[in-house]
Amino acid sequence: MKIIEFLKNWQNKIFNFRKKVLFVWNRFSIRKKIFVSFLVIVFIITFLTDFLILDYQKRSFKTEIHKKLKSDLDALNYEIIDYVIFLNPLKLDKKVSLLMQNPGIKYVMIVDQNGRIIAHSNRKKLGTYIKILPDSFTYWEKEDSGIKIINIPIFKTSYPLGIIRVGISEEEVNNYIEMSSQNLRNYVFVISVFIILLTLLISYFLANTLTNPLSRLKEKMANLRTDRLELCENENLIRCKDFYRCNQIDCPAYGKTRCWLIYEASEICKKIHNIECHECFVYKISCGDEIGYLIETFNEMIIKLKKSLEELERTNLERIKLEKTSAVAEMSMIVAHEIKNPLNAIKAASNYLKNNFKGKILNEFLCIIDKEVNRLNELINSFLSYARPLSLRLEKNNINEVLKEVIKLVRPEIEEEGKVLKTKFDWEIPDFYFDAPQIKQAILNLLINAQEATKEGDIILILTEKKDNFVKIVVKDTGVGISEDKLDKIFEPFYTTKTTGSGLGLACVERIVKEHEGKIEVKSIVGKGTEFIIKLPLKV
Repeated sequence: MKIIEFLKNWQNKIFNFRKKVLFVWNRFSIRKKIFVSFLVIVFIITFLTDFLILDYQKRSFKTEIHKKLKSDLDALNYEIIDYVIFLNPLKLDKKVSLLMQNPGIKYVMIVDQNGRIIAHSNRKKLGTYIKILPDSFTYWEKEDSGIKIINIPIFKTSYPLGIIRVGISEEEVNNYIEMSSQNLRNYVFVISVFIILLTLLISYFLANTLTNPLSRLKEKMANLRTDRLELCENENLIRCKDFYRCNQIDCPAYGKTRCWLIYEASEICKKIHNIECHECFVYKISCGDEIGYLIETFNEMIIKLKKSLEELERTNLERIKLEKTSAVAEMSMIVAHEIKNPLNAIKAASNYLKNNFKGKILNEFLCIIDKEVNRLNELINSFLSYARPLSLRLEKNNINEVLKEVIKLVRPEIEEEGKVLKTKFDWEIPDFYFDAPQIKQAILNLLINAQEATKEGDIILILTEKKDNFVKIVVKDTGVGISEDKLDKIFEPFYTTKTTGSGLGLACVERIVKEHEGKIEVKSIVGKGTEFIIKLPLKV
């Protein structure tokens, strides 16, 4: 019963000790856990390694001593045959002295066939006799008072000439090994201390290397509570163009990092390299280790969240814009109808006066009235055109042929002003469905804008290009350009950077493109020119 109670007490003590250790351990930071773990592991490994090295060295050393002794005895047995036959004490004494240099040898003696000692490490025993027993001319080993005795017979062919008897002290051999291993022990100790110190530095460096990214990630995650969407730094990011030496300049991810977040780039990657983005070496190298994967997953979440918020904001702005446009359109129709009737009356009155009254001054003023009435009518027609719902008539047409018809309308006037109109058509674009008159109107508006923004010697370029499942139309000029603060407003109704015009031209272009389920983008640098890019879906 006492033994059982004793064991239970010890079990409880061990459990409580383990509980305390785990409690303290769990309160450590990851940096401390890594640091302490490395230190303990290396200390244990170093201690075991030192022990095993020293033990192995001692065993090996002892084995080598015994091997050398056996080798020396075999050589001695062979070399002294003639010295025993012709009794050459000097030579035998020299051989005994050489053998005595082996560690742990207590004595060496050579005895003839009659038992007379003819050579001995203790010269006082020369000429004395030992008892010859039946097993004296056989090889044997035995222990006697801590001394290992080896008996080796000497034969000439099969005739016994004598024996060699050697006494070895294992204690002295062990002492010799201990003394010989002292330098090794000191060396191992110094190396162990150096390894432990080096481990301290490495574990500190590794702990910081592993935990610093986590600390940064923790900081960025904490920022989410304050609505600060910030990416966590990743020093491993590489670009796919550098890794694959890719020359796909038209790729949307060309020269960028995190190409796996760009949908079009992932599709190109599948086609060219036949690999999914998250299996690509660029993604794996950019992520690095598991912490890198965690950081990039967090960054991917932040980027997608940003995009979602931007999309939500864009949608809200689009809704506000649509509401505003709808209100403006409704007001425009009311105002246009209200103004159109008085304008028609003014036009009729002007024609009446022209036909019934003559006079140079009167005719001059009536012409001015007609001109301004026509201008107001054009403005009202623009309002009505923008206010009316746009109904597309989709028919299969060739986009290049449609653009050629538009170019015929504007080329004479553009070239007359000393400007250059260039075209670069992709004739591999198949016929597809779009509303030709509406697209003509959109391109015409862009060309008129380009014409007004350029001066003599400037270039206007119209370009078409097939891109996967859409057609790209580019209208580019080398004119005055648009400042960056105005780029976001140019598609708003009634907004214009010119002193003339209704400000509905680009708004109509955007509306036509969006009704075709397409996109329109603008790039501009002040003093270098403007580029409008229209992308229409390729519906064949």
